[in-house]
Amino acid sequence: MKKRLLSLLLILVLALSLFPAALAVSGISDVPVGAAYAPAVEWCREQGLMNGVSADRFDPEGALTRAMLATVLYRAEGTPAVTDASGYTDVSAGNWYTDAVLWASGADLLQGYGGGYFGPNDPVSVEMLDIVMARYRGELPTWAGDPARAVPATRAQVAVALYENLGGEETTRGGKVLVAYFSATGTTRGAAERVQAATGGDLFEIVPAVAYTSADLDYNDPASRSQMEQRDPAARPAVSGAVEGMDGYGVVFLGYPIWNGRPPRIISTFLESYDFTGKTIVPFCTSGGSGFSDSGLHELASGATWAEGRRLNSASQDAVTQWVDGLQLNFMEETAMKLTVTNGNTSVVFELNDSPAARSLAAQLPLTLDVRPFSFNEQTFYPPTALDTTGTPDITSAQAGTLAYYAPWRDVVMFYGSFGGGGRGVLFELGQAVEGVDAIRGLSGTITITAK
Repeated sequence: MKKRLLSLLLILVLALSLFPAALAVSGISDVPVGAAYAPAVEWCREQGLMNGVSADRFDPEGALTRAMLATVLYRAEGTPAVTDASGYTDVSAGNWYTDAVLWASGADLLQGYGGGYFGPNDPVSVEMLDIVMARYRGELPTWAGDPARAVPATRAQVAVALYENLGGEETTRGGKVLVAYFSATGTTRGAAERVQAATGGDLFEIVPAVAYTSADLDYNDPASRSQMEQRDPAARPAVSGAVEGMDGYGVVFLGYPIWNGRPPRIISTFLESYDFTGKTIVPFCTSGGSGFSDSGLHELASGATWAEGRRLNSASQDAVTQWVDGLQLNFMEETAMKLTVTNGNTSVVFELNDSPAARSLAAQLPLTLDVRPFSFNEQTFYPPTALDTTGTPDITSAQAGTLAYYAPWRDVVMFYGSFGGGGRGVLFELGQAVEGVDAIRGLSGTITITAK
């Protein structure tokens, strides 16, 4: 029996060596299609974030440097203009990673060691990767100093982290909340994404028809484009693209940076492009030192109700969520937070609770992915982006029909049997099934999850 098994193993090894292309991700010879990280690698390549170390190799077990991680995140943000000069002695002007490092440092994602050093060629550790991605989500993580997580993160681990945190950003959910924003350097974009996570609304970027260059944004030059526009009350920079279905939105969160103490003129262009009669507009801003301002905006949308705005800058996800909840706009009740899980002719309807984690899930819909059975009482699926559990009630037991999120594994759990004896702070309740509880057990293969 042992010889027979060894012979089969030798045949299998020989087969793998003869047919590597059939077992690898298309175009990449060292990423097997069955690897858990393969979808993440494919997604990163499609998005142009991580392209491999050669034409046909990704090097999944290789390490990533701090400069490389900064560059990947910089690409994900659309390579915004950077005007600051380098304050790091080991990051000189003109390097392939210079702008990315300065942007990542300015956005408080990846900072230097002190003493003028950034360490661009140092490897990214597992803990550093977790810290940076948590900051990217708007959280305020702390270093644990765990020696087991001080080891270099592999390129495969980085790809998975990017896929889990960024992979669902392009999907949006229909609803009555719009988060529209203009961001010249990427700072306001981060604030807008935290507002979206808190509201479950649709995200829309106000993109100038002619992009602003670093020279355009030079506030020390009175002849720069931004300075000339701010001095001209009639200036209306053109906007590229338009909001689809604006009539369907009842609440519009409007974000922008502060230029010369007031909103940029492109915000005036946006407001004059739509009829805001009967809508509620909630302004928010970011700035380098100025306070909040919505000067000159109210008269451009006189038919709207204007809520009190706020300067967000580096506000955490928890702070943004508390601010949004404090507005008491009741838009979450209007959008009827329910989701439907469909599998062939079978469907299960869950009513979500009003928690940040539930809103994080709703913001990623629609989704099509695989359901995976676990234990004797659970069906699970993995949303592309990790859910924000801040302020979400944790549970230690569940009943049939409970929808929950298991934070350590980042999977959503649909219970079809009772569960008890869990630990605190790991399982978070998202809602309850209101239709099709008995069908949860039979779910298999591919499921589609949509807002109801």
